[in-house]
Amino acid sequence: MIVVLSLGFGFGATVARAEDTVASAERDEAPSAHAAPPPADAPLGWKQIGHDARYVFTRPAQLDTAGWVRLGAGVGTGAALYLVRDEARDFVQEHGDDHWDQLLDDARLMGRLATPLLAAGGFWLGGVARDSDHAKETSLVLLETVTYASFIAGVTNQVIATERPRDGDDIKLFGGNGHAVSLDVTIAASMLAPIIDRHLTVRDSDGGAVRFWKRFGAWGMYGTAGLTALQRMNEDAHWLPDVYFGYLNGLCVGRMVVDSRRGGRVDGRPRKVTMTPLPGGVRLVF
Repeated sequence: MIVVLSLGFGFGATVARAEDTVASAERDEAPSAHAAPPPADAPLGWKQIGHDARYVFTRPAQLDTAGWVRLGAGVGTGAALYLVRDEARDFVQEHGDDHWDQLLDDARLMGRLATPLLAAGGFWLGGVARDSDHAKETSLVLLETVTYASFIAGVTNQVIATERPRDGDDIKLFGGNGHAVSLDVTIAASMLAPIIDRHLTVRDSDGGAVRFWKRFGAWGMYGTAGLTALQRMNEDAHWLPDVYFGYLNGLCVGRMVVDSRRGGRVDGRPRKVTMTPLPGGVRLVF
């Protein structure tokens, strides 16, 4: 439990200072400039949370042709993995050892519900300490993402009831209490977009050291979530498609929440509308 606390608060307290690192680099180049923490992308209130929920759960109705193609490719890939799930299970079970098992068990801490909750708490406390609405917003985005993604996983597991590999290989429609989407992997992947897309995205103004640490942190998070998926297979708790859909679920829901906070997407591109008052009317800039 102490390790989980350290991991959660480590994400929140350390990554929440990412914009301060960039600001410090900018101040070194221009000592007279004072860089404040970036503002939040959207208001910190229940109204915006409701807007985010509507955006996430109505997103399929807003997809264009390219969006449907990407969605179909993602779901189709997961469906195709059912054809090789037995071979994938055998491979993972045959190539384990004590050291590998311990590494995977440590990585699974990212899939514990306590980790995103504690990370959200760390971001919120960091935002309060530095008066940063951007860090506070990351806390809300984390909580929203893990809530929406877990709900989707729960509903899917009621519709597609897949047995755990150690129990059997049956797949029943509307059988209830299934495991077609790994909840552990969903939780781990739900942390990716809220932290990486908001704090670890490389910008043109970043120096070499900042770029390195941002990329190192981003790929470390992607990799740890992947190891969580392998751990569930190594424990014979999930099939390959189960962990794939869990990863896809957490990652995509996180990106939709981030997009919602930034104005949503149209044809796969961020959308924001700015209204400028003019004599006798307003000007809309998309």
